[in-house]
Amino acid sequence: MAKTRKPSNELLLPAERGWERWSGHEGEPGVLVSEGGENAGAFGKDVQQRVLALPASHAWVLPAWLNGDSTHLADMAALHLERLGVRVADAARELHVARIAEREGAHLTRIIALKDQASPLSDFSRLPDEVLLNAQCYPIPANSIVLFRELSRLVVAITHGDALIYCSPLSATRLDAQALGELNHLCVQLGFQGVLGRVEGIVVWMEEGDLGQIQLITGLPASRETRPAPIMPRRGQSPLVPLDILQARAQQVSRTKTRMLALTVGFALAAAVAVIAALTSLAVQERNTLRERVAELSPKSSRVLDQKKSWLEAAPAVDPSTFAMQALLHAMEPSASGEVSMTHFEWTPERLILRGRTPTPALALQYANEITAIEGLAYLTWDTPAPTIASDNSATFELKGAREP
Repeated sequence: MAKTRKPSNELLLPAERGWERWSGHEGEPGVLVSEGGENAGAFGKDVQQRVLALPASHAWVLPAWLNGDSTHLADMAALHLERLGVRVADAARELHVARIAEREGAHLTRIIALKDQASPLSDFSRLPDEVLLNAQCYPIPANSIVLFRELSRLVVAITHGDALIYCSPLSATRLDAQALGELNHLCVQLGFQGVLGRVEGIVVWMEEGDLGQIQLITGLPASRETRPAPIMPRRGQSPLVPLDILQARAQQVSRTKTRMLALTVGFALAAAVAVIAALTSLAVQERNTLRERVAELSPKSSRVLDQKKSWLEAAPAVDPSTFAMQALLHAMEPSASGEVSMTHFEWTPERLILRGRTPTPALALQYANEITAIEGLAYLTWDTPAPTIASDNSATFELKGAREP
């Protein structure tokens, strides 16, 4: 069993009394979704293509024979409108020219030019993808004049073959003799310009109007038909874009760029914060690891310091480069050393200072003479001043030995 395709396009168009929203597939009759008020309202959310149909009062729809190269039809149409007093500021979005027929190098064209009017949208959050004329959405009979109402205004649409060639609101408010006289005058003007073609009849898409009166005044057969459902437009039919819709699109693009920039900056900041957090986490882990290692090594380091202190204290006694104990032994080699009471011993590799006390001055002098002859201390040059004699005839001395430079 084939699956039913879900309608993907929406069409907002002006109906007889108010705006209607239709849904359907391209090239197929639409299905009425909702009826609104005087404003077009808003499009739905989940839609692939949105089309806005403008009332006839929002555009000039004129036929014209244009002579020249078909590639310059838009420029020739702009000049034609300018001669009629209609100026087009931006032809790329305000002008649509369609070629209907060709004869002896001349081109019968339909010119649609937007008037300087705001679009009927009431919600600009969801903008149309395409804008065209309301009459372009209906299957208008070929070579006919169709009378119908748009938002309560009488509108006339004329076809040349299957193509719409003219569309405009009438000044009359009712389909009476005045409206039919205006229609006759319009047909005379178009016929004089050679753009009317063969008209086979008049079709009325509303309940009002006397068909007999219409046929009597216009001389054309008249019939009344129910307005058909619009055909969902295909993509790329119209380049028309009202100015306010163009500005709304630019604002949406600007807001999108701003959001993208904000998101990009936000992602960059988030990435930077994540990197900083990761680096901080690694640094904290490294710090904690170092603290644990320091905690493990602290007891060992204190023992090392104690051992170092002990070695420093023992160094003078055990270090072969100092010979402190050996120097003391040499200082006790003189024969008079047995009578010496040593009160001070100071030794460095560069000097030796001895202070002591003897019972008599003679023993002090003898010790001073003998120590200069000790072989182990021969590298020192001695200074042996006279001893100091105390009142009890004892003597104190100070001997200084220095290494020769």
